[in-house]
Amino acid sequence: MIPARSQQSSQVAELVKLYEQAIKNKDHKRSAQYAYELAGLYKEAKDLDNALDYLDQSLTYTKKAGDASMQYTVFDQLGACNLELKKYSKAVEHYQEALLIARQRKESAHIKEQLINVAAGYGLLERYKRSIEYGEEALSIAIVEHDPTLQQKCYQLLAGYYEKLGNHKKAAEYYTQYNVLITAKYNEELKKREVKELKQRIEKEGLEKRSTQSKLSEQTKKLAIFNDSLRKIEGSLRATTDSLKITEEISRSRQMEIDLLQKDKELADTRIREQEVKLENEALVRNFVATGILLSLALIAVLIISYRKKSNDNKKIAQQNKNIRSSINYAKRIQEAMLPKTEQHPGIFENAFVLFKPRDTVSGDFYWFSDIRTTQSRQADIAFAAVDCTGHGVPGAFMSMIGINALNGIINRGITETNLILDALDLEIRTALKQEVSGNNDGMDVALCIYRPGRRTLEFSGAKNPLVYIQNQALHQVKGDIHSIGGRRHKKQFLFRKNEIVIDKPTVIYLFSDGYKDQFGGKDDTKFMSKRLNQLLLEIHHKPMYEQMRILQDTIEGWKGNREQTDDILVMGLRLEPM
Repeated sequence: MIPARSQQSSQVAELVKLYEQAIKNKDHKRSAQYAYELAGLYKEAKDLDNALDYLDQSLTYTKKAGDASMQYTVFDQLGACNLELKKYSKAVEHYQEALLIARQRKESAHIKEQLINVAAGYGLLERYKRSIEYGEEALSIAIVEHDPTLQQKCYQLLAGYYEKLGNHKKAAEYYTQYNVLITAKYNEELKKREVKELKQRIEKEGLEKRSTQSKLSEQTKKLAIFNDSLRKIEGSLRATTDSLKITEEISRSRQMEIDLLQKDKELADTRIREQEVKLENEALVRNFVATGILLSLALIAVLIISYRKKSNDNKKIAQQNKNIRSSINYAKRIQEAMLPKTEQHPGIFENAFVLFKPRDTVSGDFYWFSDIRTTQSRQADIAFAAVDCTGHGVPGAFMSMIGINALNGIINRGITETNLILDALDLEIRTALKQEVSGNNDGMDVALCIYRPGRRTLEFSGAKNPLVYIQNQALHQVKGDIHSIGGRRHKKQFLFRKNEIVIDKPTVIYLFSDGYKDQFGGKDDTKFMSKRLNQLLLEIHHKPMYEQMRILQDTIEGWKGNREQTDDILVMGLRLEPM
């Protein structure tokens, strides 16, 4: 079958003529090339059977021509076509042929490529031990050659294969290495963006500095002219009235100097009147008044210079504050982009609310949702968590971004039990922050749930934070384990517990950080406390979820009054209706 598009049909017809002529001329190298190009056109048209036929013909002529490089390329494409047709055994066979040629030619890039292809092929055949054999060889080469991209790919593949074989320890080790590489790559990209922004900021500040210097030069010239004018005042008493008007005008424009100048003017007037009474010599009166005016204007000049210097200092401080605020707002945008969006999870947020009130611009608390697809259930399971990181503001926000990235990576690796997720998260945080050697003790308190509608069960695991749920008008609380995620420990690994709750009747679930219950307020300036929060949840649990959120928000604002917010506040609520 010739591909349907007119341009492709024309190309195929032309190549067929060239191919037949090359065969007739016994030009094996050109015959192999034309057959390979025909295979490419048929593959592009999704006609894989014809593509395989021409690839086989290309291989025949390639062998006759003795072109090992072309043989490698043909074997690689034979593997890819068979893989697309789900003929996995054939695909592995051709990839191994390509690997053999690459080894003979000592081509490192091709050896690594085919080791990964063979490992993936054996994985599709569920021959995981063979997959691991080839994957480990590829990883060894990647480590020797300092190839982080290939290392990342190998760790991801091998972790999955070890997980399939039940070697959870090895799988967790490789998952951790994979996430360390991912995090390093993300940090490198973030650092590049920060350097670029810093360069732009320095250039902008340089322009502002040059502008300020230009203005300062102009003001210096004006001051010289001003001093010249002062010297001319000595020659004429008639200039006294005009000078006083200038003094009054400057006083009106600068509130800070007005009292001092007024006192100077009154003092000068008083002395003039006294001299008029006491002295008969008009020249002496003129000289005395002129001297007083000169002193006043000199004082004004000093005050003007001081005022301008203070104004410039204030502008610099304001610009520095603006730069800091811009950096914090940039961190806020990154954090908001990483938090789950309601429109991405309509099935979850339809009967749920998230009350999220950072104490500062960015937050150390974060909420997290994820759909989990399993082969055992046609309906997706729902994972959700409320997490309280060490600190708040910018330090807490950095921890929250590490936590979100780690949770997404753990789910993507197929770990879908709440206790195993917390085990993996704990290991990743401690490894990423090198807490066993660095002395860093940052961590996070977590309440994590997975709702499995097909089984009518809710799984919960907690790192310090509890789960509160209400069934049949009764409130129940399930405590989390006493350990946080991350931080240094005497024991290297603590295994978290999993709790299961049967959801055979309408149930309302609440997860929260400690910000709500620890808020100071009320007439006695005390904490809100868990008991008061649980009583409030029991009173409002039957109301619509959006109204519950409004009541919780109004209650904590009324409790807080004019006091500052103590900590980041996060409360999540979900209503579960069994099918």
